[in-house]
Amino acid sequence: MAITKATLAQNDYIITLKNDTLRGEITKSFFGNHRFKQSDQSKRITITEKNTKRYYISSDNKEPQTFEARVLPKKSKPVFLELHEQGEIQLYELITNAPTQNGGSITTTSWYASKGNGPLFSIKTSGLSFSRADKENSVEQLLSDNPALWANFKAEKSFSFKVLRKYINLYNQEKLKTTTSK
Repeated sequence: MAITKATLAQNDYIITLKNDTLRGEITKSFFGNHRFKQSDQSKRITITEKNTKRYYISSDNKEPQTFEARVLPKKSKPVFLELHEQGEIQLYELITNAPTQNGGSITTTSWYASKGNGPLFSIKTSGLSFSRADKENSVEQLLSDNPALWANFKAEKSFSFKVLRKYINLYNQEKLKTTTSK
C-alpha cells in the first residue's frame, strides 16, 4: 500500500503564480486547508490563492480533483473553485457552509462558468437567492453561439446541476470536433 500511495502522491501538483508546475503530495490539514509537500522537499506549505493558481489532487479513494483560483462575480479576491468541466467553457463548483443558530450548518452549492479566459458567470445555486431568469441569461451567453444546442437547452424542463453540466459538456465536445476537423 505504501508504494501505491507514494506513486499517487507524485501525481498531485500545484501551478504557482509564476506558472511553475511543482509535483508532490497534497494533503488536507486538520483545519480543512490543503497542504503541499514538493517531492524533493520535507517542508509543507499551505496552498492559498496568494501562492497557487491551480492544484490537482489524485486520490486512491475518489475521483481526482482540480481546483483553480478564480475571482467570483462582484468580488475582488480569488477563491479556489473545483473545476468540473474543462474546454471552451469551464464549469466550476463552490461549496460553502454557514453556521445556523441551532449549532448546525447550511451547505450551499454554487456553480459558475466561464468561456475561454472570460469572466465567471453564476449559473446555478442551491441557495435561497436563486433567480432562474438571471441564471438562464448567463447560460445563454455561454451557449447561444450554438443555436441548436441552445434551443435544446431552452426546451428542457429541468434547470438542474445535472442538465447544466450535460449541456456544457456537449458544447465543449462539439467545439472540440469543429476545432480538430479544421
